Amino acid sequence: MKIVRWAAALPAALVALAFLQPAAHAESAKPPKVRTVVSLTFDDGDVTHPATARMLQKRGVRGTFYINTDTVGRDAKLTRAQLAAIAKGGHEIGGHTLTHVRLTELTRSEQREQICDDRRTLVAWGYRPTTLAYPFGSVDADAEAVARQCGYDAARGVGGLKEWGCPSCPAAERSRPADRYDIRTPGSVREDTLLRQLRQQVLNAEKSGGLVTLVFHRVCDDCGVYSVSPRTLDDFLGWLVSRKAHGTVVKTLQDAIGARYRPVPGE
Repeated sequence: MKIVRWAAALPAALVALAFLQPAAHAESAKPPKVRTVVSLTFDDGDVTHPATARMLQKRGVRGTFYINTDTVGRDAKLTRAQLAAIAKGGHEIGGHTLTHVRLTELTRSEQREQICDDRRTLVAWGYRPTTLAYPFGSVDADAEAVARQCGYDAARGVGGLKEWGCPSCPAAERSRPADRYDIRTPGSVREDTLLRQLRQQVLNAEKSGGLVTLVFHRVCDDCGVYSVSPRTLDDFLGWLVSRKAHGTVVKTLQDAIGARYRPVPGE
């Protein structure tokens, strides 16, 4: 009875405050606002990519896989069935030209054949490619114009963002890139790229917010200059997903920039 009388004697303001505390706690539990988006892109349709796609899925993230359709089914490259399995896992499938050529060394008509025919093949296979990756990051005004004419809504280059070789470059691309047909990235991940360097590229981007697109090729041990070990990639993914608490999320490039599907000319 004494306890009841004591509670009844509490000032009304204190009683009201007690009821407000859970609401305040709920407010603080809201996830942080997304400020930084990381896109993980994998070039060339390599035979190591099915395992890579599964690795991403186990971490709850999805990547973008860029395909040279004329090389599908060849040695050390994806088969049609493997490509379909990657797409079924929720990953983005994008174009990378027919045969992985330097577009800046071609005539405009040759560029059109490489980009448009590659995209037509992907569409014929049942995919809806919205973004293109230029092989070698080789791009000029003609290649950008052809990418647009072939129906792509955006395209990715290589380079232009901050890394060890370009400390003065911006750390992140804008959420709405100034040039949708030459989206900037750090340089390609190489066999000598350290885990701490991958992390630092994301930490640099978090200072300003925006989009940082990472460029990978083969995912295997001791298999070439443009490769990353599965362990390094998996350790990076584990760290990367923990950055959600800091407002950093992983999206496919298509989702990161809101790329829309447009029909291939002549469809």
